[in-house]
Amino acid sequence: MQAEDKLTRFLLKSEIQLIILTLAFQMVSMLTLLRVATGIATANPQNVTGTIAVPTNLTQPVVVPISTPQFVNPVGNGLSASFILALVFVGANVVVISLLAILYRKKKMQWFSLIVSVFLVSVVTALYFSFLTGLFSYVPIIAGFVALGITLYAAFKGASVLVSLIALFVALELGSAFPVLLQAPLNWIIPLVYAVFDIYAVYYGRMGKLVKQVTKGEDEKKDSVTSVDLTKPPGKGLLRGWPEFGVLSIRLRDIEIGMADIAFYTMVPGIALVLSSLLAFAIVAVAVDVGMVLSFTVFRRSEVAPGLPIPILLGLGALLAVKLLI
Repeated sequence: MQAEDKLTRFLLKSEIQLIILTLAFQMVSMLTLLRVATGIATANPQNVTGTIAVPTNLTQPVVVPISTPQFVNPVGNGLSASFILALVFVGANVVVISLLAILYRKKKMQWFSLIVSVFLVSVVTALYFSFLTGLFSYVPIIAGFVALGITLYAAFKGASVLVSLIALFVALELGSAFPVLLQAPLNWIIPLVYAVFDIYAVYYGRMGKLVKQVTKGEDEKKDSVTSVDLTKPPGKGLLRGWPEFGVLSIRLRDIEIGMADIAFYTMVPGIALVLSSLLAFAIVAVAVDVGMVLSFTVFRRSEVAPGLPIPILLGLGALLAVKLLI
């Protein structure tokens, strides 16, 4: 009985829950990519056989058909062009973070995060389902509108738990879709650049300061709630239960993590599957998950810490080793 209690307490730890969740997302990403490899999402899906493409061995490459919609780099596919585009993406992130910080001071951050969240949820959901059911299916459009409706319901009803579930689903969709969308070398460079940028954003940029301010504000709201109002979400107005960051962050018990962090944890093993094989996927997934454990250990006492550098750099390093040695 005592052993069962210890196991229960262990499994209820936020860090363990996050690792188990990430591992599950990585497996779903793998199945999504094997589904795309059947040709279901191509412009001419006539020769689709089976629900997923099953590799004959662990070292067989998993090929995404050429006519599957992929992101086309407008400045070319070279190394320099990919770095330029990645920096443009980072610049856009800086602008959004700065705007969030300004709106937070004006107490309008929730509305902006709702607009961003609604756009992300509907578009990413439609994109993800197009990889599962095909470009000519009505399912992606229906799924996008359903996700939009659920998000608005969660926002105006103050369903904070539902908001977290939506954010997790978007992270899963992004992490599964990016390995299909991004072509080499962009699929190497995007995670690498964001892993480095995460250090700057947390320690030197506005993101770290904004997260601290929002966390402090939420704690003050909780402390100010009287016993009569314990059953109601803190705050006032239409978005009283909507988190300041919307679906851009996820709360798992005593851990708050960026939605994009979980998306990258899911994405990097998927990139290994596309660039190499199932064996590479397994090795990189282990590397990313071990990196998460190391991050929890290194930053255990930190109020705010970057979640990407250790897992993503370990994952990319493992992928590079596999490419060179196998």
